[in-house]
Amino acid sequence: MGRNWFERGVVSPATRAVLVAGVLLCAAITARADDLTARIGELTTQRCAACHGVDGNSTVDTYPRLAGQYPEYLYKQLTQFKGGPGVPPLRHNEIMQAMVKDLSPDEMKALAAFYAVQKPTPGAPSNAALVNAGELVYTHGGTNGAPACISCHRATGAGIEPDFPRITGQHEEYVETQLHSWKSGTRGGKGKLMSLIVPLLSDDEIASVSAYVAALKQ
Repeated sequence: MGRNWFERGVVSPATRAVLVAGVLLCAAITARADDLTARIGELTTQRCAACHGVDGNSTVDTYPRLAGQYPEYLYKQLTQFKGGPGVPPLRHNEIMQAMVKDLSPDEMKALAAFYAVQKPTPGAPSNAALVNAGELVYTHGGTNGAPACISCHRATGAGIEPDFPRITGQHEEYVETQLHSWKSGTRGGKGKLMSLIVPLLSDDEIASVSAYVAALKQ
């Protein structure tokens, strides 16, 4: 009396071995998850926060706001900064390449998931005088044939998961810098959608649409 079914030998030795293995596996998975959670806490507060803020709401105009971004998109960008064996980085930034150099795929996925669930704070344009002109570019396209940004990034800048990122309230300076990178060919590549579109925008259109993106609210 008082002994459980396991102790009374109700199960066979083989079944008992399977059950023990399952318990040990669950314990190992839990420990690994706890380790990853601790690692992400360390990374977000001690490494990423300097540029992106602890919660992904960067206050520095040159660094992107990550809060609320689609996790698939964030993970893709991290892998493009990192590259891999025989695969050179597709995005080139000395700071980011140093930051992701030692990150595993699981860590990058966890970082992406962390920022995706953070609540984004409202953005604001630094040059409000350009917003009206930027709205025309965003909603109707450029004068040289560039399609409207709204087609892929939607009216509020919410984007389309997973490939078209959320750009609502993104820093004006960051957006303008990235658009110029696509225009010059230092970001993107042959056949990439943004590499085909952005060269059709004038520098003035890039400046104005960047201001409009920063002003978007959701």
